[in-house]
Amino acid sequence: MDNHFFERNFKSLKTSGSPSQDLPEILSEKISVIATSSGQPTLRFENILLHSSYDPEKEAHRFAEKLQVGARVCLYGFGLGYHLDAILDKIGPDGYLLAIELNPELLTAALTLRDQTRIFEDHRFHLIYGPDEAEVSREISHEMERITGDHADQLEVLFHAPSFKCIPASFPALTNALEVLLLERRFPAIFGNLEKANYSLNREIVTGSPGINVLKNSQKGRPGILVSAGPSLDLILPTLHRLQKEFLIACVDTTFPILIKNNIQPDYVFSLDPQIDSAGHFVDYAAGKTRLVFTPATNHNVLKLFSGERYVVYKEGHSLSMDNESAMKEKGTTRAGGSVACLGLDMMIHFGCDPIFLAGQDCAFSGNRYYSSHSKFNNQLQSKIIRMTSLEKLHREKAQEKKQLTVQCTQGNFLLTDQVMYSYLRTLEHIIQANPGTRVFNLYSHGAEIEHAPVLGSANEIKRRAFMPTI
Repeated sequence: MDNHFFERNFKSLKTSGSPSQDLPEILSEKISVIATSSGQPTLRFENILLHSSYDPEKEAHRFAEKLQVGARVCLYGFGLGYHLDAILDKIGPDGYLLAIELNPELLTAALTLRDQTRIFEDHRFHLIYGPDEAEVSREISHEMERITGDHADQLEVLFHAPSFKCIPASFPALTNALEVLLLERRFPAIFGNLEKANYSLNREIVTGSPGINVLKNSQKGRPGILVSAGPSLDLILPTLHRLQKEFLIACVDTTFPILIKNNIQPDYVFSLDPQIDSAGHFVDYAAGKTRLVFTPATNHNVLKLFSGERYVVYKEGHSLSMDNESAMKEKGTTRAGGSVACLGLDMMIHFGCDPIFLAGQDCAFSGNRYYSSHSKFNNQLQSKIIRMTSLEKLHREKAQEKKQLTVQCTQGNFLLTDQVMYSYLRTLEHIIQANPGTRVFNLYSHGAEIEHAPVLGSANEIKRRAFMPTI
């Protein structure tokens, strides 16, 4: 095949891509080039069709159609470049496109089959590629920081799905990180209509509720414990009752009934799930002195059932918040996404708590279990136990519903987790890292190691850390 495109493209690529990375100059045997109805080339990579077999350019314009002028785009998947042309046309002179392509065979095909010099020579474009996972990861982190800067609200993360399916097996960690990012992007798509319905039903309550801004530094310097429902909650639960007078106790909604049944009345409970299941945590449990922190898209039944004080927090960057800038400014926002525990940690920092102790925050299958033995989930599994089927087996089956990976355990070994919990783990670490003035500890955990959150294993050590801050 004529390689005049390749030579010219590769020379041009050196001005906008990862430095000094070679590419194979011959098309891989895994690639089958296809002529489309519009005359533009497409290809199959091991039976994965990379672009439309009819009109790749028209498909590319649909891919980019929702982008706004000025968007800072991080894209996985170069493909044959059709959608990159469309993105650059869409984002305007102040936009930026950072592309990542981990498959050198696809990149060779792109440089061989089409003239890419317009893309490579555009000052708004940078391509990351290369064979070394650690080097590529470092470059992605560096470039993401550079392109977002003061433009975090304009960041768009896009995936070219066919290219994403072609990532080589030599990039396991990056593949997982990208899959987690893709999983987080799908949340609004999966629950979008549900969130809109709750938002509409909650409108009056949201308008009439104070926001978390009124709670800013309300617990300045007070030690706090954030209680989640992971397996290690079983270890700390007997101790919590003795600590509640001296510590601010806050919990995720899953843990609320557990604490109430154990005569622990939390000061705060956090809820953000739009699904009806979250309302079950409040049925038959009095609010008492507990205050609820909720988002506008929290399941409407939670707000109907909870009779105590309620404080609203808007999710920064959420599509439903965009039309309420004045309310967001007045009531307060959070950047924490994903797990309700991430929201809880962010709010306790907002309250001024220091130090903060995480309880039941395993982010892994500690002891081959998904949740605490006191949790509603565990009780539901127990009702499913039949002859010759153990509770441990049911937990294991639940764990296998999502893609699994291993993480470093607090005990020094490795533990299984899944992509969702891994995402929560990384978000918790980012929150801790972004708030170096607040000390965070991990209580009695046999779960995943949380960076910058040392593990504590005794009530005496907890009190020592809480009330002797210089030690």
